[in-house]
Amino acid sequence: MSLRTFIALDLDADLRSRVGAIADAVNSSDAKVRWTDPAQLHVTLSFLGDVPDNMMVQVCSAVADVSKRIEPFEFEVRGVACVPAQGGQLRMFWVGIADPTGRLAQLHDTLAEALAELGFRPEARRFSPHITLGRVKSARDAQALRERMAVYRDEQFGLQYAGQVVTYTSMLTPTGPIHTAAAHAKLGG
Repeated sequence: MSLRTFIALDLDADLRSRVGAIADAVNSSDAKVRWTDPAQLHVTLSFLGDVPDNMMVQVCSAVADVSKRIEPFEFEVRGVACVPAQGGQLRMFWVGIADPTGRLAQLHDTLAEALAELGFRPEARRFSPHITLGRVKSARDAQALRERMAVYRDEQFGLQYAGQVVTYTSMLTPTGPIHTAAAHAKLGG
């Protein structure tokens, strides 16, 4: 058996609530958007896909080893973006992340190297840390939805302390994914 797995940083409850409130503010009947449950908002560091049960201990161990080498840090959560930014079919909304210490990028890169040693292929695209707010299934008036989201383009949601990395498993359901923490690894050991 295998488990759909990803590595992430959690958000505190207050920040999840502020970010999650956007869905209620911009929701409309002319679009089908699968909004992320605020309790499940996170910053994905690495999506591994289906991981065989017998590899989960190795994955969690690699995450723990990497986490010990990176000191805790803060990152800034700010701005909402539409993907794609202009034109084309609207696919998703995400909240941006600023990495003033550079440790978020260092954590991502070091994790990618450690996971590659276990046989996981690093993503081809450049790491762009974000929080997925919602995925657009269809929108009759995508421009109107983009305009409603533009109000949050420069929104400052606040700072988030990163003190641990979480290895999650994810089960897909008709109402959205259910994430379960498989292991926590403290940053800085």
